Amino acid sequence: MFASCLEQMSGIYDNMDSILITDRDGIIEYCALIDLEDHTVKNEGYTGKYLLEVYPDLTEEESTIFRVMKTGEPIIDEVQTLTDCNGKTLTFSCSTYPIELNGEIIGAVEGTIMLSENGEPCSKRIGRREKTQGREDRYYCLDDMVTQDPHMEEVKEQILRSAAGESTVMVIGDTGTGKEVAAQAIHSHSRRAKGPFVSQNCSAIPAGLLESTLFGTVKGSYTGAENRKGLFEMAHNGTLFLDELNSMDISLQGKILKAVEEQKIRRVGEEEERRIDVRIVSAVNREPRDIIEEQEMRRDLYYRLSVVQIRLPLLRDRKRDIPLLIDHYIEYYNRRSGKKLKGCSKLAMQMLMSYSWPGNVRELRNVIEYGFNMAEADEITVRDIPAHLLYDKKPEAAGPESCKWKKELNENKTINEIVGDFEKNILRQVLSETDNITEAARQLHISRQALRYKMEKYRLEK
Repeated sequence: MFASCLEQMSGIYDNMDSILITDRDGIIEYCALIDLEDHTVKNEGYTGKYLLEVYPDLTEEESTIFRVMKTGEPIIDEVQTLTDCNGKTLTFSCSTYPIELNGEIIGAVEGTIMLSENGEPCSKRIGRREKTQGREDRYYCLDDMVTQDPHMEEVKEQILRSAAGESTVMVIGDTGTGKEVAAQAIHSHSRRAKGPFVSQNCSAIPAGLLESTLFGTVKGSYTGAENRKGLFEMAHNGTLFLDELNSMDISLQGKILKAVEEQKIRRVGEEEERRIDVRIVSAVNREPRDIIEEQEMRRDLYYRLSVVQIRLPLLRDRKRDIPLLIDHYIEYYNRRSGKKLKGCSKLAMQMLMSYSWPGNVRELRNVIEYGFNMAEADEITVRDIPAHLLYDKKPEAAGPESCKWKKELNENKTINEIVGDFEKNILRQVLSETDNITEAARQLHISRQALRYKMEKYRLEK
C-alpha cells in the first residue's frame, strides 16, 4: 500500500523534494528526501517516530496529515513553515492524500516542495534537462539518436527540418521508441534551444490536478492554493512537451487548444490572462485515428497539435540498429562504471537479434544494463541475458524457423526427437563459436562431463 502511494506521489510531482507517509496514529512509516538529479532516495531518519515529536510546535489541528485523515479529503499545495526537532526551520508546499483500505482511512501520504523566502521552489526540477554522458550541459540532440537504418535517418531529417520552424509537432510511436529523445532533439536544434524544455507525462497526474499543473494557481483559488506558475509559464520562450496527450481529460483539451491558438493562459482562480511564447511538442503511443474514433482526443486539438507528424519505427523494424545500440550502451556503462566489456558473444548477439523487443529501445537498454551487471567475463554471454528473452519469444518474431516444430510434428516426429534436434543444433553452434570444451560448457551452464556426454550422444566433435 505504501509503495503504491509513493509511486502515485512521484507521478504527481516531477519536482517533489520529499515524501512522508504515516499510519492512522501519526507514526511515520516512511520519510525520505528525493534527489531527481541522480534518481536517489535518502532516508531522513524519522521512520518510527511520532509526527508531532518530529515537529514539536505542530498540533493535530494544524497538521495537514491529521486533517486529511480526519476529513478524508486531500489538501493540495498548502504552504507551511515548520521547525523540526533538530531546530531546522523550513517552508514548503504540501500536497497530502489519505490512504484508504476497504473504505477505512489507515494513514496519509504527503509530498512537499521546498520554498525559498520569496515563495519560489528551491529546486527547479520540473522540466529538468535530461543529461547525456560526457555532455552535462545540454538536452538530447540528433547525435544521440544512434542509427544506420534508412527509416530512422529519415526521421532525423524530419526532426531537423521541423526544428527550424515554429509549428506544433506530434511524435507518434510505441512505448520505448524514444519519443522524448525526439522531442528534446527538436528543441535542441531550434531557435528556442537556449530556453527551457519542460516535459510532462499527462497520464502521470490525476485529472483534477493536471489543470493547475499546466496553468498554475493563484492564492485563494481553493483551500491551500498559493501563487504558483504552471508548466506553460515555466516553458515561456521554450518548448513544452506533452507526452501521452490522449490520456488528458477531454474537458481540459479545450483549454489546451485555446492556449495554443491564442498563446495566452489563465491561472486557476485568476481572471487576468497571461501572454506566453511556447512551442508545443506532443506525443501519443497509439494511432491518432483510433484515438479520435474512441473519443480520447478532440479532433480540433489533434489538427492543431499535429501540423508536423513524426513517426518513430519499432525496434524490430530496424534490426540493423540493434548491434549499434548494444555497442553504444555497453560503451556508455563502461564509462560510468570503469569496466571494459568488449561487447556480446556471437550467440548472445544472435539471440538479441531474434527477439521481438516489445519494449523497443528502452527495453534493449535495460537488457544491456542487466547483462553488464551480470557479466563475469569481458563480454555479455547468453547466461547474462534475462531469462524472459530466452523463453518468452513470440514465434512470429523469430521468423519461419521458429515454427519449424509444427511441420516436424506433422511429419510424425516425436516431441523427444524434435527437442533432441533443437538441442543438437544449439550444441553445434556453441561448439563452433568457442575455443574449447570448457568455454562451451560455461556458456551452456552445464559441466564439462555433461557436455562430453551430449557430444557423444549426438556424435559431435570439437
